[in-house]
Amino acid sequence: MLTENDEILIGLLESIKKDDVNAFRDFFYLYQPGVFNFLFRYTSDSDNAKDLTQEAFIGFWQNRQKIDSSRNAIAYLYKIARNLAINQSVKNLRTRRLEDEESLIGNSNESTYAEYDRVFLMDAFQKAVEKLPERCRATFVLSRYSGFDYAEIAEIMGVSLQTVKNQMNKAISTLKKFLAEYIN
Repeated sequence: MLTENDEILIGLLESIKKDDVNAFRDFFYLYQPGVFNFLFRYTSDSDNAKDLTQEAFIGFWQNRQKIDSSRNAIAYLYKIARNLAINQSVKNLRTRRLEDEESLIGNSNESTYAEYDRVFLMDAFQKAVEKLPERCRATFVLSRYSGFDYAEIAEIMGVSLQTVKNQMNKAISTLKKFLAEYIN
């Protein structure tokens, strides 16, 4: 049995699928605060969370024809938001890596070699993270870069705590294999 809120949501989604901008505006005002808070937990940056929130709703609008009102469209919106946040985390890591490399070019003393090795290892590590399967990479990024604990990750990803633990074990094992030549 559908609640009144479910019926309202289904009506909004059906109107959105018919390109109704007013229905989308209502949908945005209804769900924007929750998506913003969700993304703020990822980024810890209000401006970045605002930008990603806008991008999530744009992505939802652009894919409105694919929306199935009998499925959980809200979960789909949050999945878009989560993927944007993960992509942003990876982009930030790349930027930091480039900044580290640029700072090495300006230095030419003995400690530069140790710093170069560190940057080279970080580059290899980042490439290894990017090669992880999507679910492993998302779990790893949420844990190690965004600071979420396993229970929070399970809630965000909509999986069990055991699945998160398994994905982290798989990610760490895979990273060790990718980085074996640098570790030994």
